[in-house]
Amino acid sequence: MRRVVLRQLAIAAVIAVIAVIIGGKPAGVSSILAALCFIVPNAIFVLFFYLGIRGTGPANLVLFAVIEFAKIVLTIGCVCLVFLAYKDINWIAFTVSLVISFKSYIFLLSKLKS
Repeated sequence: MRRVVLRQLAIAAVIAVIAVIIGGKPAGVSSILAALCFIVPNAIFVLFFYLGIRGTGPANLVLFAVIEFAKIVLTIGCVCLVFLAYKDINWIAFTVSLVISFKSYIFLLSKLKS
């Protein structure tokens, strides 16, 4: 799971560089903020996962579901915070980066062999 987050960071960096080349600095900043809105909650989820949620049983499944719900809420909160705090947002770069970050997560998890 840590490899997934690290690869997401690498993909986010590549997307940000492409966004800077195409749309300038505001597009690059928007792109990296969108990627971080998705990657930071995933990193927190991985941290909790490695702190002891890897077991089996009903209690661990409930805890897993609660942390997954918290990850979704945190992602939505981060997106809202970016919209409120960063006034020079490039919507296209933000949306493309957010979608690619989400899709890379699914793709990388499907390719994970551990």
